[in-house]
Amino acid sequence: MSVAKAVPEMAVAIKNQPRPAPQQIVFGAALGHIVSSCIQAAVKLEIIEQIASGMRQVSQLAQKARVNEDAVYRILRVLEMAGLVVEDSSRSFQLTEAGSLLRKDAPGSMRHIVEFMTDPLHSKVYGQVTEAIKAGQVPFERVFGEQFFQWVTRPENQDEATVFHNAMVSFSESCIAAFLEAYDFSQFHTIADVGGGLGGIVRAILKACPKLKGMITELPEVVEPARKAIAEDGLSSRCSAVVSDFFASIPAGADAYFMKHILHDWNDEDATCILKNIRAVIPPLGKLVLAESVVPSDGTPHLFKLIDIEMLVFLRGKERTEPEWRRLLSGAAFRLTRVIETKSPLNLIEALPA
Repeated sequence: MSVAKAVPEMAVAIKNQPRPAPQQIVFGAALGHIVSSCIQAAVKLEIIEQIASGMRQVSQLAQKARVNEDAVYRILRVLEMAGLVVEDSSRSFQLTEAGSLLRKDAPGSMRHIVEFMTDPLHSKVYGQVTEAIKAGQVPFERVFGEQFFQWVTRPENQDEATVFHNAMVSFSESCIAAFLEAYDFSQFHTIADVGGGLGGIVRAILKACPKLKGMITELPEVVEPARKAIAEDGLSSRCSAVVSDFFASIPAGADAYFMKHILHDWNDEDATCILKNIRAVIPPLGKLVLAESVVPSDGTPHLFKLIDIEMLVFLRGKERTEPEWRRLLSGAAFRLTRVIETKSPLNLIEALPA
């Protein structure tokens, strides 16, 4: 069947499907935490890994995980509703393309991201959303008494911090190829990755652009591990890691300043402070490149409308629409020139000194 013929037939089929009753819509929206819990169980019990290895019968999966067989079946039945597995025969399941992203070794694996998003930490915080909002508080700070980025540095919270950092590294790695495909970084002489952690993205950019130099700006405790990562990649002659608090100042010396998913962590006042510090050192012909989400201004469903609530609950940040990005950048004397779609959840936002 040709694509031209298939598309209208698919549209007719979707149109003719019965619409869910209003009660079903409400239940489905309210019970999202059940899907999240089932994903968490399937990942932590290694059920996803076992299915990927060829063990598909529920009885075998339950035996391997040393848990109740009926419980495993019921969890997998929910994951099938979520589009992550499919029952190909009686009590036998296989992963869908989306479900395969929960494997440890999958290209673009989302396992670490899911481990953080389904961590019990979220249950503690989201349980206080209503009371915190009524009191004008950040829910995380209401529960734990301090800001999230302070809390994760404490030794007693090392386990949760590891889960969080693994998720952030995993997300960055899943975006690198999309950024390199969508944007020409070779146009620059030196690129500074502001708040770049161990510099996974800038190191990948330097490998793809042999003439480019790089700089990672980070807090003191991150700089030495970043330098080690740079050396392990054989990039010490082209890349440095320097100490910087982006709320105080940004090092000069680059013609491109890059930030991945940094500004969404902060409210407009704090984000403007960071941008002004970059504006103070960026050359007149330099470029600012932000890897951030651009949320639709209308009612279009979008992943980052959910992540926006994560920012509301855990931090003081927000996801932004294109008009909001323009206003934010303008307030720091930048001019937004283009928003570039990528094959990742993030856009690349390019801005020039105004």
